[in-house]
Amino acid sequence: MPENNDLDTMEGVLDTIADAGDGARVSVGNIVNEIGDDAFGPLMLIPALVAVTPASGIPGLTATAGLIIALVAFQMVIGRKALWLPGFILRRTISRSKLDTARDWLAKPARIIDRLTGKRLSFLVKPPFSLVPALICLCAGLIMPFLEFVPFSGSIMAGAVALFALSFVTEDGILSVLATLLVAGVGYLAWTAMV
Repeated sequence: MPENNDLDTMEGVLDTIADAGDGARVSVGNIVNEIGDDAFGPLMLIPALVAVTPASGIPGLTATAGLIIALVAFQMVIGRKALWLPGFILRRTISRSKLDTARDWLAKPARIIDRLTGKRLSFLVKPPFSLVPALICLCAGLIMPFLEFVPFSGSIMAGAVALFALSFVTEDGILSVLATLLVAGVGYLAWTAMV
């Protein structure tokens, strides 16, 4: 897999996926090949970011993003060194124009986020502490397909996963803490709404 040193910022991840594939449609496999199968943080960040953008309105996209997030997070939990995804996910595609639209939509926020992040409380996103955010992302990914039927709820959950993934990318433990608080807040609101 290619060695990519630009994967420690959100903007670097976005630029890397812009280079994935060479046709009108980009597959999950193209993106994995471009990033490298050992870069779990960026590989979780991409589906989370896509599910946060307006592209999440595409039927089935939030569910697919959730499944990919869950598979990546599960493999982080069990300590795999390289990512494995089943062929039917690797073959899933999105049009380059939609991917470019999502990238353009995220470009300015990415630059701002990159200026605000840094290597703070890095131990929180390294083993053994990284097990907690990975487990939370696993649960979030498994829930996301069901949230597709509730407007915007999948995007909120994907936003929390994006914070966790970004904390792995930038080694910023503060983002992991913020993401945990967001998930706890959403869980509390959902619980009080049901009771």
